[in-house]
Amino acid sequence: MTKLTIKLLLISCMSFCLLSACKRVEKRQTQTKEIIRVGVFDKNGDSPWCITDALEALRIDPNMQAEVVRASQIMSGELDAFDAIVFPGGSGRGETQSLGDAGMEKLVKMVKEKGKAVVGICAGAYIMTETPDYPSLDLNGCEAIDIEHDNRGHGLSKFSLTKEGKEIFPELKDRKISFCQYYEGPVLVPAKSGAKFMELATMLSDVHTVEGTPANMTNNRPFVVAAEVGKGRVASFVGHPECTPGMRWMLPRMVRWTCNKELISYPKNVVRPDFFKYEIIYTKEVNDLQTKYHNQLTGTRAEKLEGIEKVIELACWSSKKWIPGLLRDKDAKVRVKASWALIQLERTDAIPDLEAAVMTETDKNIKIQLKKNLKALKGLLGSNS
Repeated sequence: MTKLTIKLLLISCMSFCLLSACKRVEKRQTQTKEIIRVGVFDKNGDSPWCITDALEALRIDPNMQAEVVRASQIMSGELDAFDAIVFPGGSGRGETQSLGDAGMEKLVKMVKEKGKAVVGICAGAYIMTETPDYPSLDLNGCEAIDIEHDNRGHGLSKFSLTKEGKEIFPELKDRKISFCQYYEGPVLVPAKSGAKFMELATMLSDVHTVEGTPANMTNNRPFVVAAEVGKGRVASFVGHPECTPGMRWMLPRMVRWTCNKELISYPKNVVRPDFFKYEIIYTKEVNDLQTKYHNQLTGTRAEKLEGIEKVIELACWSSKKWIPGLLRDKDAKVRVKASWALIQLERTDAIPDLEAAVMTETDKNIKIQLKKNLKALKGLLGSNS
């Protein structure tokens, strides 16, 4: 038997085992009362919006308890009681620097020897790789390339699921193309060590809007990957489903898979893959439009009402920051429109803002509308949140 034949047999066996594992999980779609504790890593203040987005997306799942954790808790053993750790977007080097050599080593042992689940998003996906000259954990079987052009651009990118991905995300199995926010995530290729991994989704968008960045680098690359490492499971998102309206449920679903827990279905008010219908790469022209409509949020009533709709339509990355303040606008129609926008954006972190708006509203009819939208916004959360 030749070396090539042996290698092909090993690859086939690996694919069969990983796919079989997915199918075993996919069959269990019933509700469970088991609590899943998830820590979202904070390197002491980095990228607060990425941390908030991850926490709020996890709250979609009625059985997940998510809280911020730090490197000190990993070292102290406090995280031994957690089922999973999520490394959010921000700075990959910052996250590993916060962990330090001892923290990185301990985390890898937690995965391999104790079966700890780990999910990385964007920067978090970077640190999961096996990348030369980059502080990484060597967990997901991939290498990040073209790091010198890390600042390549942003956009609402296209992706497609693989056969294995459809087993974990059956809600998307009939879709040839889905959409997800992308913000300078890693370009992944198989690691030189040959460590096995499973590609769940492939990125189809070619993002290179920044001058000097190469074309045809991001497209046809792994977009979501997963691996079984020792006793544990890990997964990486190159993009940002946790802040993409209609797709945020993908994060808690992936956490369940890495924890080897039952996959449960989520309601239609959060599973909305048709919310975005086309790719939006943030070219200069698109950025100029986004800036125009952002500026309208401080204009006349008509400008504000149009601006609210347009920043959502254009998938503006920062629209989540801009809308809550409009709940305190002097114009009643703007306040109502802002409350509607929070539902579209799934900004459950703004529930206190909307509760305050309801409490302070003096117009009876407007208060009724705000209450209705507050109920809908709270309805995006799992029943135990």
